[in-house]
Amino acid sequence: MRWRKFGPSQFQATEDCVTKCSISFPDRQPGAKRVLIVILNWNSPDRTLAAVESVLKMDYTNYRVVVIDNGSVDDSIEVLSKIEDNRVKLIESPENLGYTGGCNYGFATALENGADYVWLLNNDAVTEVNTLSSLVRAAEGDPQIGLVSPMIASLQRPSIFIYAGGFFNAKIPAIEATRDKEKASRWATEHRDNVILLGTALLVKVDVIRKIGMLDPNLFAYWEDHDFSMRSNEAGFRNVVDLTTKVYHNEKFPTDRPQDIDPHFWYYLARNEIRFWKKHAGPISRMRPLWWAYHQQLNNLRLLNGGEASKRAVLSGMWDGWLNRNGPYRPDRQMPGSVARVIQMHSRAKHRPVNQ
Repeated sequence: MRWRKFGPSQFQATEDCVTKCSISFPDRQPGAKRVLIVILNWNSPDRTLAAVESVLKMDYTNYRVVVIDNGSVDDSIEVLSKIEDNRVKLIESPENLGYTGGCNYGFATALENGADYVWLLNNDAVTEVNTLSSLVRAAEGDPQIGLVSPMIASLQRPSIFIYAGGFFNAKIPAIEATRDKEKASRWATEHRDNVILLGTALLVKVDVIRKIGMLDPNLFAYWEDHDFSMRSNEAGFRNVVDLTTKVYHNEKFPTDRPQDIDPHFWYYLARNEIRFWKKHAGPISRMRPLWWAYHQQLNNLRLLNGGEASKRAVLSGMWDGWLNRNGPYRPDRQMPGSVARVIQMHSRAKHRPVNQ
């Protein structure tokens, strides 16, 4: 049975949003927490199928999956409708609501149907058999824990970790991250109240949603996980990485030339890093990370040599970040030409890479 379609006029991405979608959890494991697994799809049904197939093989059974199609224009609906059953439901959006809007619909569905946790799983990630069991066990080990992430390994290079942990360094300020398991374990103790998690496979206790609200819809996509982690920390919850389990996530750069990655990726990275620091740092303390962000975008412009559409997206993202603009990427909205020329001249100058 297909769930009803929804659109922006029917759904507001706030803590007050309500959904009427009905979920029935199996409760086959006595006392097992109810987990709603939310997977977004946008024109990539094959990847989504692989993610769902890995979920269905897990040893944790008290879950349900909602696959939210975010306004795809390919054959996603036809392909994904074939996997619907009592465990997997497909929700259609006529428009792309962004990562934040789609996940917030999943949050609302979880709140309406009595879930204890929401697991946000990227559609280009695959799980191990015990991933969710381990994450729930970690979350239940301390009532103060609000968010849990597994370690994240490369899908293309399974022996390589691409994320083991991170934290917000208020002294600089900066966000520091590591791929090293031992360093991540040490940081978990030294910076236990400032842990920053990625949204690749993020387990969220519904009490966190009730207290701090949903993902910031103004970000649309990228950096929303950093923002959500910060807000969770500020509300008194602990964010932790479960170092005993992992998921495998698609890496962009080992397989794609930077110029071949969609321009919207570069736009959101540029815009939302600026917006993040303007939101979470004071007028003086934000100057250093904003300066670093500026130099990072200069590096990206050099990296994208020959990719004119992506370079325009970087510049547009910088401009919209400075102006606090929200919403989806609009290729027709560009940085003013005079400003863009100055920045591109700066990017072509020989700067040493800036490292945090």
